[in-house]
Amino acid sequence: MNFQLIHNATIITMDDAFAKADSMVINDSGKIEAIGSAIELRNQFGFFQEEIDFQGKTIVPGLNDAHIHVWKIGHLRTYMLDVRGIKSLVEFKQKLKDFAAKNPKSEWIMARGINEMVLEEKRLPTKEDLDEIISDRPVFVIRTCAHIGIANSKAMEISGVSEATEVPFGGEIRKNQDGSLQGIFTERALGLIMNNIPPFTFEEYKNMILEAHSYLLSLGITSATDPAANEELLAAYIQLDAAGLLKVRMNVFPLRIPDGSDEIQVLPEQYESEFLQIKTVKFFSDGGLSSATAALNVPYKNTDGYKGVLRLDYDKFYNTAKEAVAKGFSVATHAIGHQAVDLTLKVYSDLFKIDPTLRHRIEHVGFLSQDNINDFKRMNMTAAMQPIFIYELANNFKSTLPDELLDVVYPCKTVLDNGINLALSTDGPVVKEINPWINIETAITRKAADGSVIGESQKITLQQALYGYTVGSAVADNLENAKGSLTVGKYADFIVLNENPFELNDVSNVETLETWVQGELKYKK
Repeated sequence: MNFQLIHNATIITMDDAFAKADSMVINDSGKIEAIGSAIELRNQFGFFQEEIDFQGKTIVPGLNDAHIHVWKIGHLRTYMLDVRGIKSLVEFKQKLKDFAAKNPKSEWIMARGINEMVLEEKRLPTKEDLDEIISDRPVFVIRTCAHIGIANSKAMEISGVSEATEVPFGGEIRKNQDGSLQGIFTERALGLIMNNIPPFTFEEYKNMILEAHSYLLSLGITSATDPAANEELLAAYIQLDAAGLLKVRMNVFPLRIPDGSDEIQVLPEQYESEFLQIKTVKFFSDGGLSSATAALNVPYKNTDGYKGVLRLDYDKFYNTAKEAVAKGFSVATHAIGHQAVDLTLKVYSDLFKIDPTLRHRIEHVGFLSQDNINDFKRMNMTAAMQPIFIYELANNFKSTLPDELLDVVYPCKTVLDNGINLALSTDGPVVKEINPWINIETAITRKAADGSVIGESQKITLQQALYGYTVGSAVADNLENAKGSLTVGKYADFIVLNENPFELNDVSNVETLETWVQGELKYKK
């Protein structure tokens, strides 16, 4: 067997057995053969086929974004208009007009990232706004949270949507006071439009996924969870893996109940390789906080008792999840508001009786009661959370959440204080900023981009945040024996940093100089 020596580095292993080391040995399978000091390793091995001197630079395990819509990141970098950060409807309309002109052959015009809270007009666009720019082709604009969408008249015509269309359970079709359609759809009603958008080809999925992978590697992300896949996307991932084209280790969740339909997606076969895992199914139990559709137990600010949208009832949720659990799948559920977390844990408790060995997870986890905490601990669950929401969406939260909820929203510290596994992630492209170090800094400070602080009581340490991006996320993937720390027997997935984060007061400017996957250099700045 051939061996490669990595030496003269500051290696932060995230493994208790070796808090730090200066060298490690990688075998020709791309796994760590040994780790420690250069002197020890030279004495042990004697000869190496290759030696690389890292000149004292800091090395940490490859980062694992535990909840990021990878193909959608790629979509925004290839075929879709990115309107995140747009400050006015005037600017939005001009960008939409320019994009349509540059893409005359596009059957549908798609955009994503609008956020009314940062717009001068403080409102979402409506079908009239879209019709003003494009009336001869269907247009669909997805809000930054992906829980609200806006269609122009052509898109609704093609989709057969009218004032008389029945509203799906767990969704809304917003109307004006005279009963006319605004063109705004929320939650499960999104499917009324999206189900009529032509499906992507394999080549389109390939381009989107691989473009996203290149970007993720530049950020030091060597593993990621794509948390909602339809049958075509699953097939594309499997085909890319079979061809050896995946650059980032992927954990992909098949979606069981698509939006806009009561039809349940076919349960796939489980799949596992070195770069692709399909062993967990996904549900949505409520909406989003920034869109004020997460199902709270108290009303949102400035509403007449409105508490959000619960997207599932117990019977459908449990019966559909039970089918997956019976075939060995774990369950991951989007649950942010109190009602949604309560419902999800009620279903999980009954699933736990069927197979207590499966580890389930909740995505986002906006709030936790003591009963919720007890359930998390009893069932050995993971909370996959996104501190970056505080950084980017603070104004939304301050505008919609009652003050008493602001200090406990996205309770990272509560999770860790109770011994619950925390996996950190960004949920990109729900947010524009998917840089792990800005996310980590936000977990530490709870500071928004404008400098305000939300949920100061939920600050965590750098050590805890980095653990959540490495070991915690590996535990969430049920792959802690293969990745997450730089430990003998695990994959040699690591990144080289421009600075040691533990020597900084602010880690948001840390950069990835090199990204290595399975002992091979995959990105160099």
